Amino acid sequence: MGVLAQTIEVPANRASWWERYVVPPDPDQSCPVWHISPVIDMVAYHFSWVWILVPLVVASMLWRVPDYPGVNLNLYALVIGINLAHRHFGLPYAYFDNEVFRTYQRRLTWFPLICIALLAATPMLLDEDTGGSIGAGALTAVVFFSVVWNLWHVFMQKFGILRLYMAKDSAPVELKTAAWVDKYFVLCWFPLYLSYLGPTYKDTILSRGQVVAPYTSVIIQFMERYRAWLIAPSVLVAVGGVGLWLWYDWRAHKFQNHARLSAATGTLMISTALFWADPLKAFIAFGFSHAIEYITFVWAFQRRRYRRPQARPSLMQRLLHHPKIWYVLLITTFASIGILQVLGGRTILTHAEPPDFFGITLRGWILYYAVYQSLVHFYLDGFLWKMRKPEVRANI
Repeated sequence: MGVLAQTIEVPANRASWWERYVVPPDPDQSCPVWHISPVIDMVAYHFSWVWILVPLVVASMLWRVPDYPGVNLNLYALVIGINLAHRHFGLPYAYFDNEVFRTYQRRLTWFPLICIALLAATPMLLDEDTGGSIGAGALTAVVFFSVVWNLWHVFMQKFGILRLYMAKDSAPVELKTAAWVDKYFVLCWFPLYLSYLGPTYKDTILSRGQVVAPYTSVIIQFMERYRAWLIAPSVLVAVGGVGLWLWYDWRAHKFQNHARLSAATGTLMISTALFWADPLKAFIAFGFSHAIEYITFVWAFQRRRYRRPQARPSLMQRLLHHPKIWYVLLITTFASIGILQVLGGRTILTHAEPPDFFGITLRGWILYYAVYQSLVHFYLDGFLWKMRKPEVRANI
């Protein structure tokens, strides 16, 4: 921690606990081990799922909500709101920074326009006269694809955080943990999710995900049929992923990279929470942690990227002249939309007739917008935040 204290430019013998472990370094400097600071990294990246999983467990003991058994509706609405907010958090960087937009102009144009067109065509796809069963089936396929891509996206962000710390690691290159080891560690629980959780919680999965039930039911039926043959290999895959990661980390620096060790611990705990906690609560907490991680990363990235004034500042640079106002407005605007989408008709305006636009309720429009916007979010993140790019590495 002496090196960290020097990076923050506070003498170790005079630095308070707050300055040594919480305060981020100056934007012109980079912390040599952690991304932001030890406490912020652990609270926002590694264990942000605790913020919501513990309240959900406590709430389920105190309140019973008919629509979401065991889950307090207000907490669920908060999670949906934060998730909707995080999916818009990177858009200003993509479209309000002139340099970024010119670099990726084609990518930032054609795919979002396709998604906007598909969203506009949603009423026709759902209409039996125009879309028929093919239109409804196509829309269901898009939603299922979004769900699968979302799962992959969430786990890949965990992988990206581990690689970020590995890039900062001082171990010799030949001893550094290979990317495939970190990826295996992050994904090693998937076979067990499918072979054990799918059949065990079949009714919950199908009832909570009726839109994608035509696909999930087929997968679960397959897992049920061959469950006895799949459980043991799935356990071995999971144990192998954890064991291999621990061996590589010990070989590189004898568990002395506290940032990577903390990130791996948090990832392991939330990945296994689907087995030791209520799977529905754990799944919600997983999504919440992903949103907090993303919001924190983008804030930290922009804090360094826009640290110096420019002769001709972009719109993004001008907005960040007042960062607190900008970030609060951005988050609260979209979080409020997500929260109202969940609570509307349940605890707010319970007796009001749901507004209808082209045969779809306002809540339905927000749902389908979230589906297509999530595809745009996943797509943009695929090339905006690649750490192998010098302009990205320079600001993390």
